[in-house]
Amino acid sequence: MRLLLPIILSTALSGCFEAVANTNEYDRHEWLPRWSDTDRDCQSTRHELLVQFSLAPVTFTNDKQCTVDAGLWLDPYTGNFYFLASDLDVEHIVPLSWAHGHGGANWTVELKRQFAEDPENLWLVDDGRNQSKGDKGPDEWMPPYEPVQAVYVKRFMAIVEKYELKFSQEESAQILALLDE
Repeated sequence: MRLLLPIILSTALSGCFEAVANTNEYDRHEWLPRWSDTDRDCQSTRHELLVQFSLAPVTFTNDKQCTVDAGLWLDPYTGNFYFLASDLDVEHIVPLSWAHGHGGANWTVELKRQFAEDPENLWLVDDGRNQSKGDKGPDEWMPPYEPVQAVYVKRFMAIVEKYELKFSQEESAQILALLDE
């Protein structure tokens, strides 16, 4: 599989060149003003994810069970376990501002919000690691926990393909070089 991955990704990347220059300034509020509660059970997307991915039963901050307080989560970026929900951020594998600069700038507000809350693009990670990553793609940032790096690149590529985002030729070359290592 390790030998097959660069061939598959090379084929996928061949159609993803040239991030479109955009004149629209990135506005996070346009993408994600706040986490939504689409099923109206009082738990936002963030708390739905905390419940779904906890490896142990969660506890809540009150009897309404809207806000997760504690559980047990494995951070894929560090390989560390966390017990407090407040220690975790919901991470966009493909950052919102990266998507904006690579083809998403002219999307409708509805598509931007769909992208921002797409569970396939969300991981629970240590809040410090999320902030250190910022709006970088895999050509500029990789998870420090080496066993997850290939999974991270695959997830990033899948989201780019799903939303028809575009890499620059330089980014594509750097990602292919990473995969050859």
